[in-house]
Amino acid sequence: MVDRLPLLVFPQARVIPRPKGKSSPPNKPHFPGHERQIQRLTPQLDDLRQEFDRYKASVSGTVGGLEPEMVLVIEIAGNVDDFQRAIDATEGLEWLGEWDIGDIGDIGDIEPDDDFYEPIAKIGVDFFKGKIDGITNRKQSKEIQGILKEHGFLDDEGKIIQGKLPKLSLPDHLAHLLEDILQAIDDAFDTSNSKKLAGRLFLSFANDRGMRELLSLWGQWKEGGKLPRGKTKWRDVFNQTLKIRRWGMEEALYETGMIEYWRDLIDPILPDQKIHFQIELFYRQNPERRKKNEEAVSGLLAKTGGQTLGPFIDMPDIAFHAVKAELPADKIRHLLEALDSSPADPDIQLFKFPGIMYFRPTGQSLVDSGDDALEVAEEFPDIGNVPELPPVAAILDGVPNLQHAALKDRILFDDPDNLAAEYQPGERKHGTAMASLVIHGELDGEPDPLISQVYHLPVMQPNPEAGNREEHFPDDVFFEDRIERAVRRMLEGEGKAAAQAPTVKVINLSIGDPDRPFIHTPSPWARLLDWLSWKYRVLFCVSVGNFSETIDVNMPHSRFSKLADTQKVEIALKSIAKQLSQRRLLSPAESLNALTIGALHTDRSEDYELGNRLDLLPDETLFSPVSRFGHGFRRSIKPEILFPGGRQLYTTPFRKGDKQYFVDGTRRNPGQRVAWDSREAGEGSRVAYIRGTSNATALATRSAVRIHEVLTELREEHSEEIPDHLMAVLIKTLLVHGARHDAQAERALTESLKNQKNSRRFKEVMARYMGYGAVDIERVLGCTEQRGTVIGCGEIQEEKTHEYRLPLPMELSGRKNWRRMLITLVWFSPINPRHRNLREARLELKPAEKWDKLPLRLQRMDSDNNQVLRGTVQHEILESKKETTEYGEDGHILLHVTCKADATERLDAEIPYGLAVTLEVEERTDIRPNIPIYERIRAGIKPEEAVER
Repeated sequence: MVDRLPLLVFPQARVIPRPKGKSSPPNKPHFPGHERQIQRLTPQLDDLRQEFDRYKASVSGTVGGLEPEMVLVIEIAGNVDDFQRAIDATEGLEWLGEWDIGDIGDIGDIEPDDDFYEPIAKIGVDFFKGKIDGITNRKQSKEIQGILKEHGFLDDEGKIIQGKLPKLSLPDHLAHLLEDILQAIDDAFDTSNSKKLAGRLFLSFANDRGMRELLSLWGQWKEGGKLPRGKTKWRDVFNQTLKIRRWGMEEALYETGMIEYWRDLIDPILPDQKIHFQIELFYRQNPERRKKNEEAVSGLLAKTGGQTLGPFIDMPDIAFHAVKAELPADKIRHLLEALDSSPADPDIQLFKFPGIMYFRPTGQSLVDSGDDALEVAEEFPDIGNVPELPPVAAILDGVPNLQHAALKDRILFDDPDNLAAEYQPGERKHGTAMASLVIHGELDGEPDPLISQVYHLPVMQPNPEAGNREEHFPDDVFFEDRIERAVRRMLEGEGKAAAQAPTVKVINLSIGDPDRPFIHTPSPWARLLDWLSWKYRVLFCVSVGNFSETIDVNMPHSRFSKLADTQKVEIALKSIAKQLSQRRLLSPAESLNALTIGALHTDRSEDYELGNRLDLLPDETLFSPVSRFGHGFRRSIKPEILFPGGRQLYTTPFRKGDKQYFVDGTRRNPGQRVAWDSREAGEGSRVAYIRGTSNATALATRSAVRIHEVLTELREEHSEEIPDHLMAVLIKTLLVHGARHDAQAERALTESLKNQKNSRRFKEVMARYMGYGAVDIERVLGCTEQRGTVIGCGEIQEEKTHEYRLPLPMELSGRKNWRRMLITLVWFSPINPRHRNLREARLELKPAEKWDKLPLRLQRMDSDNNQVLRGTVQHEILESKKETTEYGEDGHILLHVTCKADATERLDAEIPYGLAVTLEVEERTDIRPNIPIYERIRAGIKPEEAVER
């Protein structure tokens, strides 16, 4: 094997002012007229007022010290910017936040109707070209557009200014096309009018004064009067409102799955047994209001026969205020009976208290350790020297078996809460397995342990009340509190204890909350990871989560099992696609600053016996059938990358006519061989085969450490300037930089899932399943003669541009050689939990000119160019075989990193980012010479060090 050439490093970026770009305003939906809105909204506001009056009467004297309030929910079509200012200017109202309306599976969530719909914005000069037989070029299409302008249907820019088509008179050579022209316009109207609409949802507290102010503003708008200064945004809101209502049972209990959870839980339980749950409160900006809400909730719990399980948690940096609580089972049963008879108005005041945002389950198992029956013991070979370097990676998980031969003396173990004492032999499964994968990778591979220690702090413990004692967070413990304490202890210190592992750059989190799949807004846990990443400049690798439910292939096993592999793949993919709403990623995988890891259906295990098992998805280039999928927040790409998670088989049905397959949880291969905890005390050589997204995440963390080793070598042996506080963001950059969609996987997904409905956005569909693709880590650890990777990093201010110069090899000038460029930009953003966008910093990497106008004439390949800008990772692959533009010896490409404020009016902080650019050509196998890409780039970047090879 040829030795890898070292990565190249860009010189320090040139800072230039950000060029002023032109931005066109978004298309506005069609809204109802004034009279129609009065007709639509008057009953809603009447209902709202009556509900508030009833609530005031029902709580009189029951919630001491608090005036009656209601949480207003205002749903609008389109956008109304800066509405918060109007809320803040209205007495009796308190701004809580806003969300974009939109299901993660569709572009919009609002079904169009006669009142709200998307009109055709414009009929351009090419509109009719190709839509009508005989109209084949722009000149012909433009002539028809001109006629529509003459008839007053379009303005000078082609925008529609009439709602109805006029009677057209066409010249003789077009007269025979009249019906086709009218049909093309009607079809465009139908297509546009059927589009789902984007919208926003505003939340605000309203007391009695606030309700009076709201109704007064409504009255003024209804009469056509001018609204007071500072409150004119209410005019736009009333124009665009779909619904105005109060926050109630639907959101607080039903959307969280709490009602169904309680229904399943209550039946077998004795009336006096205590039921544990979590109460999440709306985050009030005034600390005194938060304190009063705590007193009110505690009082209401006591009146209902319950109590809090511990202190309230109040985390201002992520706007999280909550408490763990318990109620007697008979009170929960009473609530369920009340909801069955009167869904909107149960008589238990706790469940009507407006300060409560959500009720949620608590204490669930976060990992699935499966069946232990087939674990095996073996003698471990010599697996290398004990590492002496300080830890780069940390694991937050369960307790590992520190005496296992694969882990002994390789872990810096820190257990401040003495959770190890809670474990019995054989229960340290997940922590042992994750540590094994981070340190060694798959044990079926070549021995290659990390040269640095791994810091391991347990955050989970066995559940003594569960039959299998699966690991969990106890009912009285918050994920958020235990994770924050762990990271602070690790990197900053806790109390009098100094930082326990200040050298850590990447933290492995192979756990997720099964009761909190991502729906529309990031969870407190995800927001916490975002804040910790920003504060400590540390990378979290988070698993996307496993889906352990059955797969229904809609075909009897007797038929499915006999199909060719390609047919099985197609049917399995279609079956999985029907489960997308159930396969949403699990909190905290929606975190913006973290890297979310999905699993590939592959591993290094050797031949295996199927037995009563079947591979439903026999294609190792595809995702694991137990992996969950995106999108992420604001339809960003999640998971970003995929690592091997083991081939997951399914058990064959007992009856040949059955169509459903269950996940095989046995510990035999295929899968990934890992160290395993034994039930025999003191036994330290057990191994097992396991599968899932936890494994993939551990392998991503391991790869992050290998990247750190390469970057450290660049600093120490090649004297490159890589600041320590930018190491984590550069590691994140290079992890993603190795990702690509496999051609075989793309083909399988396209042939199975692409249709007329999703064809125009199929890149987004592909990204939902595959993210940016599977990572080939070896590609980013070094270069070859025909592949050069250049990295950079820095900190950028708002409205600044950092310019990088990438030299081009003369051998590509005026040539038709195939070439590929990969560009990756990654950053850590501060967050604003009160803003609908959350992410405060929006960075972008783009060339000084358009890609296809540059000398290499490149075209985007894998991902949608808009979707890649929605998170904190921009990764694009560009290719071309077209003849390049000729350029001289100084040929180069200028790349610009820009920074804009997003969830804030002004971005005060400097934003840390990492950049990686790879240029590669085919390696020749014929007599023609190879193009020395690496050497030419190296010479252009560091001419004083260039050496001819």
